[in-house]
Amino acid sequence: MQQDVRYRRVGGDQPYRDDPNDSARFESFAEAGLRSPGHTGTVKNSLGIGDDHNKVRGTASSIMSFKTLSSCLSSNSRGRVDEGLNGRYYRDDFNDYSWRCSAGTTDEDGIWLNQNDGAGTIMCLMVWILLGYSSLTITLLAQTGGIDVYQSFIYTIMVTMALTCHIKTTLTDPGSVPASAVPTEEQRKYEKLSMCSQCQTFKPPLSHHCRICNRCISRMDHHCPWMNNCVGAGNIKHFFLFLIYTWSCSVYCLLLLGWNYFFCASDDCEFNLVLTQLVRIMTLLCIAAFLFTSSMIMNVVYGIITGVGTIDRLKKKATNTINDSIEEPVRLVDIFGIGPWYTWPIPIDPIFEDIDYVMGFSTPQRLLREQILREKQDQQLQQRNGGVNMGKLPPV
Repeated sequence: MQQDVRYRRVGGDQPYRDDPNDSARFESFAEAGLRSPGHTGTVKNSLGIGDDHNKVRGTASSIMSFKTLSSCLSSNSRGRVDEGLNGRYYRDDFNDYSWRCSAGTTDEDGIWLNQNDGAGTIMCLMVWILLGYSSLTITLLAQTGGIDVYQSFIYTIMVTMALTCHIKTTLTDPGSVPASAVPTEEQRKYEKLSMCSQCQTFKPPLSHHCRICNRCISRMDHHCPWMNNCVGAGNIKHFFLFLIYTWSCSVYCLLLLGWNYFFCASDDCEFNLVLTQLVRIMTLLCIAAFLFTSSMIMNVVYGIITGVGTIDRLKKKATNTINDSIEEPVRLVDIFGIGPWYTWPIPIDPIFEDIDYVMGFSTPQRLLREQILREKQDQQLQQRNGGVNMGKLPPV
């Protein structure tokens, strides 16, 4: 069972693990000695590692993805490292999300799946059919000697990665705003707050209400019928990787077919009648996929560089205010997470440095757990200082 694990960092360099699906008790990890958020001094923890005064919070974006589906069907205990009494991580066993084995887009559904768009479901299945068709055609070409086997193997791997990214995009919560969402402290101080008239909940900046998913989506770019899901802060990585892998498949296939067409000098590499028709259809599909994914990649890159999503860009163009944009570029760590660079091209859920910053909202549950942790750290500090009352630590 792949469990939903979310990380949050407190005290600068020292993170703790926010794991809502684990049975371990939160209190059993309260002795690791991390300083409280907001503490302006430098305190060594049990590992002897110093902290700075900055506070950041992080969490993984694996919110009700297909990992939740496997958790409904089986159970598994997965070993964790670098946590516990001698580790750097705290584990939080509170569960903020539904454990129901139901598919939908509400807070009560344990599996994120849009079932409100029949046309989107058909288009989503067409992606699998078309990519499967292309992989079958390349495999047949390799079997008949039209191309080398290793070339077919490389193409099959790229198709597999593209389909994996596709299903991750489809079954990953794009960043839906829960009913319990509250503004962050920075938003309360410096930003104008708004509420969604449809959801009757707090509406974070750059979020939009999707009438198909019937949810507000954080940093929503658009609703993609090919994914049968919205593209937002929670699944933008998987969507971008899908575009990259699909674009690579179309380019690689066109190069293989073009090389065979122009440089075939023997009867061994000629196609038979059936394969010729399959290749003609596939050539048209590859050209269409190349043009479409190229435009979408440029669209996503533009949104990352400018910080303005597709919906916001269209609105600004309609009102002729595109040049007045004050949005900041989206950091790559807010898309691919803070994991090692070699995890970026892999369709795994990213671990964000600050989940509240990425999603644009916090929740009372997260704030409460942070307060509990801060109080326990305050007590630990007092014990280490011989029971001297250090006073209340600054609020988060």
